[in-house]
Amino acid sequence: MTKINLEIQVLNNKLNQLFDRLSKYSDDELNRIIKRNKWSINQNIYHLILAEKGTEKYIRIKTQYPDTLIDVKITSRIKIFLLELSLKLGFTYKGPAIVTENFPDKFKLSELRADWERSRKDFKEFINTLDENMLSKGIFNHGIAGRMDIYMTLNFFKFHFDHHKKIIHKLEERLNN
Repeated sequence: MTKINLEIQVLNNKLNQLFDRLSKYSDDELNRIIKRNKWSINQNIYHLILAEKGTEKYIRIKTQYPDTLIDVKITSRIKIFLLELSLKLGFTYKGPAIVTENFPDKFKLSELRADWERSRKDFKEFINTLDENMLSKGIFNHGIAGRMDIYMTLNFFKFHFDHHKKIIHKLEERLNN
């Protein structure tokens, strides 16, 4: 199994653990706004799905033009490290509107799970068709970190997921009180 497939398997394991943990709640509970002006548990999940789908869409477009791909700069590696550290320390950043605004109020957890699993499967299949040289180039341009290769992108998926998992667990605690 390639390093990329291992990384995706780690992401899938995290995903399955989260959905298994949340399966004990009703959709009404998971859609409940627990903290004013904040997302529900399901809206946090929806945001994560949108972020990954948007990233995949961007990568699909960029990789159609391999001659335009550039090397990842050391400054991007430093920025992604600092972004990860800041999220672990509890800082938050507003993402682009396309992944943070105008969410539906109601979701079914089972549909979110099916959508995310399908999206991950498609992403994995697509990434595995790309040339290794292309994967080491800056195939994704993150708004804060800049150009990222596939390994940095998958790492972003992991720590972005972990950041929202913490939020989800805090919301879950409030559901139980």
